Amino acid sequence: MSEVRWLVMRRAQSFLIAVAVAAPSVCGASVPSAATTIALHERSHVAAVRIQSKLLGETRTLHVSVPPNDRIARQRYPVVYLLDGQVRAFFDLTVAATNYDLLGDMRDYAIPSQIVVGIEQGDRGADLARNGELFTRFIVEELIPCIDREYRTVPYRTLIGHSLGGRFALQVFCRAPDAFPSVVAISASLPDSVMTAVQGCMRRSFAAQTERVQQLVLSAGDREPRQIGATQRLQSFVRDSAPARWRLLVVDGLGLGHTETPFATIPPAIRFIFDRSVWEMPSALADSMVNHVGDPVSRVEAHVRAASARVGYRVTASAKWMGVIAQTLLSRVDLDGATAAANRLIEAYPEDIAGYTILADVHVLRRDYAAARRAVMDALQLLDRLETFDEGQREMQRASLRKSLSSIAG
Repeated sequence: MSEVRWLVMRRAQSFLIAVAVAAPSVCGASVPSAATTIALHERSHVAAVRIQSKLLGETRTLHVSVPPNDRIARQRYPVVYLLDGQVRAFFDLTVAATNYDLLGDMRDYAIPSQIVVGIEQGDRGADLARNGELFTRFIVEELIPCIDREYRTVPYRTLIGHSLGGRFALQVFCRAPDAFPSVVAISASLPDSVMTAVQGCMRRSFAAQTERVQQLVLSAGDREPRQIGATQRLQSFVRDSAPARWRLLVVDGLGLGHTETPFATIPPAIRFIFDRSVWEMPSALADSMVNHVGDPVSRVEAHVRAASARVGYRVTASAKWMGVIAQTLLSRVDLDGATAAANRLIEAYPEDIAGYTILADVHVLRRDYAAARRAVMDALQLLDRLETFDEGQREMQRASLRKSLSSIAG
């Protein structure tokens, strides 16, 4: 019995697998019913979805986590596809890592919230090895289109796999190079034949004429000699041969065994993939934006163009920078511009309280106190609808909004 199979069996009793019952069909999948929702009440953002695969000739179960406040939000999200998604520890760790979007300082870059799709494996040897090409087709031709139709996604995907899943993730890069610009291969089993094939397809990618960044995360524990040897060989190959647009992270596996490496790899992998060097504007430009220097609109537009070229799709300005635009225009007493910017922020990110408070400030400067009070009341109503784990912070925000409301004249 493999170590991963043993781990899955050990954790089976603690993992709630909901069985979808008859429900409206969605791209070959069943929408979770009320019964399913109850079964998963401890993880309110996770739905068990069954997808009928024509290619595999069977039904597969997925576990799909959407970000908190998704029902209020309108933004679209990157997607992480996790192999062995039935292992709750792996799945929950990935969800936690993708939702760590704290922004303690305006000059920091917050990891964007993401959708996580955990793919259940039945016979791992069949899915990830013997029938690997067919399973790749299932992911690329059936699963990804289904998720893209049914959820608000952007075309930026990460594939995470462990052990056989790590090998499979690297092979998917060869079989479908455009599907996943980021791959996390943990303790990958890489015999010589697979290593040769992976290096061959990587060489072809190295020669491609594209600006898009390719990101690869590798890890292996020093207590698994076969995996760490292969990982070191692949690491050396990429570092010696890859062009500058390739980014590589090798996670230190000091003291780790085969079943421990996912826990040491997944959080830093997500952080690496969404590093500010790829997604954020340069530090000097960010500082000038925060200090309200220059034309904020043109600077954010330039940042969006540059980031879009790096990641391969048209990105959207973040709530942070849309808020800075509105604040800058407000500081310059450009009330029409600030009003339009605040409304754009609310339209794009209705779950972000900053848009409402900026709009209230604009109305105060216009001496339209009734409109200012309405904006603050909208913010208070939104605050009551937002999901948060930090009730203390919610109460602080509520007290601040109520204080603002009481200070508005009229």
